[in-house]
This record gives sequence, structure tokens and C-alpha cells, in this order.
Amino acid sequence: MNSDIASIPQAYRALAGLRRWGRFLVTLIAGASLTLSQQPWGFWPALLFGIPVIVWMWWARPGFKQAAFTGWTAGFGMLIFGLYWIAEAFLVDIARHGWMIPFVIGGLAAGLSLFWGAAFALARWIAPRPGVISVIVLALSVTAFEMARTYVLTGFPWGMIAYGWMDTPVAQLTAYVGPHMLNLVTLLIGGLLACNGRSGWPTIAAGTALLASWQIGAIRLEQEVIPRPDGYTVRLVQPNAPQREKWLADRIPVFYDRALGFTAGGDYDAVVWPETSVPQRIETPAVQIADRIYSWMDISRAAGGRPALIGTRSTEPEPDWINWYNALAVVGQDGAILASYAKHSLVPGGEFLPFDRTMSRLGLRSVASGTSGGFVPGPGPATIQIDGMPRVQPLICYEAIFPHELRTDGPRPEWIVQITNDAWFGKSSGPWQHLAQARYRAIEQGLPLARAANTGISAFVDPYGRLMQTLAIGEAGFLDGVLPAPIAAPLYARSGDLPGVVLLLAALSGFAASMRRGRA
Repeated sequence: MNSDIASIPQAYRALAGLRRWGRFLVTLIAGASLTLSQQPWGFWPALLFGIPVIVWMWWARPGFKQAAFTGWTAGFGMLIFGLYWIAEAFLVDIARHGWMIPFVIGGLAAGLSLFWGAAFALARWIAPRPGVISVIVLALSVTAFEMARTYVLTGFPWGMIAYGWMDTPVAQLTAYVGPHMLNLVTLLIGGLLACNGRSGWPTIAAGTALLASWQIGAIRLEQEVIPRPDGYTVRLVQPNAPQREKWLADRIPVFYDRALGFTAGGDYDAVVWPETSVPQRIETPAVQIADRIYSWMDISRAAGGRPALIGTRSTEPEPDWINWYNALAVVGQDGAILASYAKHSLVPGGEFLPFDRTMSRLGLRSVASGTSGGFVPGPGPATIQIDGMPRVQPLICYEAIFPHELRTDGPRPEWIVQITNDAWFGKSSGPWQHLAQARYRAIEQGLPLARAANTGISAFVDPYGRLMQTLAIGEAGFLDGVLPAPIAAPLYARSGDLPGVVLLLAALSGFAASMRRGRA
């Protein structure tokens, strides 16, 4: 293939000479190496190694099919190693669900990798010759298809390469441009490093972009975090109930009493329990299991009448069906339900099944819900406002991975609360990556975040995404933290993804038109 750069790098020449299986393995490993930048490893230099190698392998294989296969292979390597933790959920009830592991993990990674395959094929069509222009087009194309991965078929944007910057100042760019445009910046930096031939300007440009991004973030992190003037203090409860034991009749009272004990006493203004912490439903003030009664009044007494944000479930009966919701309830004095919220972004296969009523009649259940047919989605993002408590935006578990779903109507929230049950995933990388994505939401919205997780990681996060306090995985306990004041709404919180969509479509269309004219 001809080149529009001064010299083809020697590394590219060596990789281009590999046989088919050699190219496949190198591409797969390069994609997998991107996972090292994710939490809990946080080795961000892996981005600067993996992306150039993937670009070289893309250059080495002419044709649309070869380009698509290269992109698919890189995406599959990144996702199959990045999503292994999902298997932990199927090991909770291994007799029923264990056989699904290779099909679910392999199928999910293979399906999501199609976005990368399509992106690489499109970039090859627009810019077939290796060089700087092709790198720019590829970065735009992958960013566009990664954005599509966030929306298509309910979306699953887990493991985006932007999250590899989590514990560096570069992560702060997401406050201005969002995670998808940070994907673009990352791909451009890594892609330009692939052009390190005799002409050194692409490498200089990549280094300059990285240093500028780092400096912009560092300046932003110099801003002082100001506590709320009212000193509003929140308690996070982490009962540490292993998923295999959580709903056993003889273990329910152990974890329930543990959470009540962590709630009682102390000087705080509101308490938060994790997702699905209690056996009673919002509509059922009390429920009896064996010889024990569980009630909202128990929680109200333990909290001293202060607001208690509790992960629970709720139901809505129909003539021949019962709709179940994964919910959060705000419990006040005398066990009164002051407000509630129903989760609207549900985990496919975990919390709901397509054609749920038919599936239920066939005896099929979703993995996590434990209800026939699974949960029903709630109406959408919301802000809870009750007297004496700062306006709060609730997120239940999985909802924290969607950056575009934190925009609500009405007054801006003053803090975010995420309740989750990552016990499904043990001590794998899943809970760490879940926390990292929640931290990105704090950066993007300029809001403090309080996160209560059943088995960890519970945490207080400041409006810049920095961890203030944490409770480790597998540890039972509680955290008391004073909420920081929110900062001014960052640009991304006000603009959302629309400017990015316009930029990507305009740039790709412009390059396509220009390159076609050039070929003509």
C-alpha cells in the first residue's frame, strides 16, 4: 500500500509481514492490552501501546472485509478480557446458570465488537491509504460507533477507552466534552503515535495533545472543594451480604440487623442503604418471613426519623399480571414513604427478558430480578426533593454507566446517590470499573456522589471525581461524610452529546466527500 507519511515505521513493516494467524493474535493482544488502562489496574500507558499497534494492523490489511475483521478482532480482545467479570453473576447459581457463561460472555463481546468492525470498515472506505489522514478518520469513525454502542438496543457503553484515564488529570476533560469526545482525543493521540516515521511531527503533535490535556485537567483539579454551608452529612451503609446468602431465610435477619445496627446512632442527616436491601416492598409496610417481621418502621426507628434512602422493590398489579420495579424508597418518620424512584435502565438478561410475559409462561426468569419475567422500567431520570434534604438524583446500579441519562427536567440536583449491589461480581474488576464510571458521572455533572454498595465499593466522591472516603470490597461497615457543595454545571452537563454527534457526522461527511473528490 502507498503511504502519505514521510516513512513507514519499522515496527509496522515487521507486523505487516506476519502471517494471517500472527496478525490475528497481535491484534487480539493489542485490543486486550487496552483493558490494562481500566480499573483496578489503571495503567494508562497501555493506551499508547495498544492503539498504535491496532492502527498498524489495520494498515497492513487492505480491503473492507479485512479492515472490518481487524476492527472486530481488536474490539473483541478489549471486550472479552474487559467483561470477564460478568461470569461471576452466573456462578452465584452455577447449577442453573453456569452453562450460559461462554455463550453470554463470548456472545456479548462478539456482538459489541461489531461496532468496531463497522468503524474500521467505514474508515477504510473513506481513507484507504495509511497515514495521518487515515488515523484521523479512524478516530472519528470509532468514536461515532462507540457512541452508537451507548444507545443501540438499550446500549452498553462499558469499558470505553476514555475510562483508562480515570486517575489522571486527563479524565477532567470529560467535564467539557463528555466521555465520547474523550474517546476521540485518546484515539487521536494513540493513532498519531502510529505515524512515527522519519517525519516526527505526528509524534510531536500526539505528545503536545497529551501534555495539553494533562495540564488542562491539572488546572481544574487545583480548584478547592467547598463543603456545604449546612454541613449536610450522609451515612452510607455497607452490610456485605454475599449474593449466595442474601435471600436465604436464615441469613436475611443477619444482614438486616447488621444494616439496622450501622444505621442506629451517630450524628448524620440522611442514611443510604444499597440496592434491594430489604424484603419488604414500597406498597407493603411490613412482611413476615419465618418468625420475623420486617418493616419500614424498623428502619425509621434506627434512623431516628431522619430520611433513609433504601433500595427495595415495588409492584403495580394488572388484571392478569404484576409489574415489578427495582426501586429506591425514601423512608421518613413512622415508616412513611416520602418519595420513591423506579430504575428505568435495566440490565438485559439480568433484570428483564424480551417478551417477558411469554418468557415467564415458559418458566424463564432473568438472572438478577428473581421475578417472573423480570423488572419493568420506570418512567426515566428524576430528581427527588423533600423538605430538609438537598435535591438528589438517584441512580440504581447499572444506570451510572450512561452519561446521557443524568439530565433531568426542573431544578438541578445538588448531589447524586448511587445504590448498587455488586455482590453479583465478587472481588473481580467489575465493581472497580463500575465505581470508575460513577466517578466520571460526578465529573461530568459537577456534583458530589454518594455510593452505597452491598459488598463494596461504597464511596464518597467529590465533584471532580476524586475519592473522598471508601469502604473496601468484602468489608461490612458504614461511612459518614459531609457532602461537598456542587460546582457550576460543566459544559457537558449543559450540552450533552448533541455537539459531539454533529461534529462526528460533519467531519466524517467532509472527509468522505474530500477523499472521493481526490480519488476522482
